Amino acid sequence: MKNKLLIFKVLLLIVTLFSCEKDYNDWDVDSDHDRLFKSIVFETSAIAPTSVEIKFTKSISATKYVFEFSKDNLEFKEIVKTVELSASNLVPFANSSDQAKIEYRQIFDELDGTTGYSVRMKSIDETTGKESKYNQIYFLTPAEQLFKGFTATSTSVNLNWTISPRVTNVILYNEASVLIKDFTLTQEQKDKGILAIENLTNGTNYIVKIFNGTSVRGSLNVKTTGLPNSTIYNVLLTDTAASIGTALQGLVAGGATDITVEFAAGTAYTIGGDITIPTGVNNIAFVGSANEDHILSNLNNARIRVQTKVNDIVVQNLRTTSSGSFFIDLGTKTVHDVQIEGCNVSQINSIVRVSGASVVNNINVNNCFISQTGDYGVLNVGAGGTVNSINVSNCTLREISTRFADVRVKTNINFRNITCVNITKGMGHLWNFDNNNPVQVSVQNCIIAGPNGGMALNSTNGNYSNISISYPGNYKTKDVTIGTRALTSIVEVPLNITDFFVDPAIGDFRIKPGIGFAGTGVAGDPRWF
Repeated sequence: MKNKLLIFKVLLLIVTLFSCEKDYNDWDVDSDHDRLFKSIVFETSAIAPTSVEIKFTKSISATKYVFEFSKDNLEFKEIVKTVELSASNLVPFANSSDQAKIEYRQIFDELDGTTGYSVRMKSIDETTGKESKYNQIYFLTPAEQLFKGFTATSTSVNLNWTISPRVTNVILYNEASVLIKDFTLTQEQKDKGILAIENLTNGTNYIVKIFNGTSVRGSLNVKTTGLPNSTIYNVLLTDTAASIGTALQGLVAGGATDITVEFAAGTAYTIGGDITIPTGVNNIAFVGSANEDHILSNLNNARIRVQTKVNDIVVQNLRTTSSGSFFIDLGTKTVHDVQIEGCNVSQINSIVRVSGASVVNNINVNNCFISQTGDYGVLNVGAGGTVNSINVSNCTLREISTRFADVRVKTNINFRNITCVNITKGMGHLWNFDNNNPVQVSVQNCIIAGPNGGMALNSTNGNYSNISISYPGNYKTKDVTIGTRALTSIVEVPLNITDFFVDPAIGDFRIKPGIGFAGTGVAGDPRWF
């Protein structure tokens, strides 16, 4: 009996002890810590001039996410943009069985270029009112380029930009970035994305910037056509090659040495032969421009010749034909530089021909369309003369017969960012040289495409032991058949032109999107980028 009483007392003591034991897991929650967990990942995944893509992971129980942008470095003194995203509308970029690792990506636009932004995000459960602490990051947007380009005359530039409601004014600066004039944009100019700036100086460099308030949305270096401090001759619609030559002689007799010959924008002229640059001219420019319909000044059957010598010849923004002859023909002449830019030249034997004992420093061809050349090559330099360098860049060549260049003197040749397409014409080789006068050849970021009239394409016309040419970083389409003299190291694109270009039949040589071309944005004429 005593034992039973003892056992009962012990059990009673145990029950009493357990009933008095404190539950250490049962505490009150501090309201300062009663919140959602913030996202594990919060960072930029892509930054553009006017937008940012942010990736972030799910905050469990959140029904919405609030993003706040400030133009400072994680100070958030003045919020300039607030965006709320409903969790139910978010589509996972990367799913996960772990809810806290589900990844979202969101693009935020209407930002300013060249601007530092701080962005912070908090998660909210709208049912309970609970919020997370902030995630935050800082990033810098790159410079924006709203300008698409410009056309110029000797005294004006016409700007065009991607139409946007967030533009306010355009400022014109001189080459030293000193402000010349601030243009407040009208609604019509904003709607069209066009501004004409008049009363400028010929042959002069300027800088233009487009703004939204104080934010720069684009910057462009522009230049008026022609030669600085030159006498301008405005060509008459009735002028021919002979009358232009007579006008030049009259200007020289009156003391002019630097002359700009200007053709009206988008106007067609029947030139009908050789325009001869008379002795006494130091530098001369033949310039045109495009009208609002992007049509260049058009010269029918125009050729340029030199009487004895001249320093620089500049040809800008002209559409010309030369009836199967040579556009600029320098036979036993002395010329410093030949500069051809922004032109569309067709139906020629060669764009420049140098023959006899001519002395030429540099031949530069840039930003041109050249088509339907003859048997002499795009450029032709005969034996006996002197040419320091030949430079062709940012050009599109179409239906080129025979070759890129026939050069029989020592010189440096640089072809860069060329798109060459031959569909019906056959080009047998790219280069014809004299092995006893070795040239240095550099070919960079070029595309050669098309069936080439069914003809095999060779690098050179012969086997040159003293001349080495290779084509790494250049491309050809698979419908270009290579002959016995290979284009060493050229990269073949496994597509023909119809699968490679957007519409080669009408001359649209933009690369089709999504084909995985390694040279996208790098190779070919940049105007097709």
